Amino acid sequence: MANWQVYYTPTSVDEALRLLADHGPDARLIAGGTDLLIELERGLRRAPVLIDISRVPGLGGIALEAPHLRIGPLVTHNRLVASREVTERAGVLAQAAWAVGAPAIRNRGTLGGNLITASPANDTIPALWALGARLVLRSIRGERTVPIAEFYRGVRQVDLAPDEMLVEVRVPPMHPDERGVFLKLGLRRALAISLVNAAVVVRLEDGRVTRARIALGSVAPTIIRAPEAEGVLVGGPLSEEQIERAAELAARAAVPIDDIRAGAEYRRRMVQVLVRRALRMIAEGEEPSRPDPLPLLWGRTDGRFP
Repeated sequence: MANWQVYYTPTSVDEALRLLADHGPDARLIAGGTDLLIELERGLRRAPVLIDISRVPGLGGIALEAPHLRIGPLVTHNRLVASREVTERAGVLAQAAWAVGAPAIRNRGTLGGNLITASPANDTIPALWALGARLVLRSIRGERTVPIAEFYRGVRQVDLAPDEMLVEVRVPPMHPDERGVFLKLGLRRALAISLVNAAVVVRLEDGRVTRARIALGSVAPTIIRAPEAEGVLVGGPLSEEQIERAAELAARAAVPIDDIRAGAEYRRRMVQVLVRRALRMIAEGEEPSRPDPLPLLWGRTDGRFP
């Protein structure tokens, strides 16, 4: 049985913010609902008031407006995959979005929901972390912008007040000399929660690494970076020796736990495997493959809600 008593369908951001302010901690925003509805059904989360923002204008856009790629929180995972702006300017995010669940989940689930759920196993968070994304949060009190690295405080804990909502994700477009790869390991080849995932972005200029970012998921209470692994890459060629050393250091950065899906030591070893594989793919100019054409359950809507 549903555990909410009131269901609102605001038609503007201002109306949604007013509802959040009026109802405080009792209210939860809902859009795709692929995570929240399950949590409510299982009694894992209390939400007497649901505020459905799925049809609020202005939250579902993707636009390249220098110096950022601006993405609305209602953009679905499949729309990220299908977007030319995202695939060309933030390809590692498109790869991560493609790794999320099944076609039905990708067509319904939103980027904002994935970020706010704040599971360390979520796939889009490491990609945005490696890209240096910033989150725009708004309430009736005003607006603030938070680096994604500062947004996560613990397992499913975020820097978001009860009256705030995510209204935009700002992503610095990748430099023309940058390449990115997202890889994940699950219990199945598809439709699986990540046992480990990794997003790697490297800039190569004149054969040498001038910038490297490695973000790891499902190996700590939040997504983490591997700064020592990044540091060992910068300044030299992306050689096999450097790749192996960086992969070892990335594994050392991981602080995983044993759980029902995998052991800590196994996860740590898989970090090394995924980072090594990602760096080799970047060195060889290879990109992860995905089926083509893209399956869209909403017909000719490019992954948007009808």
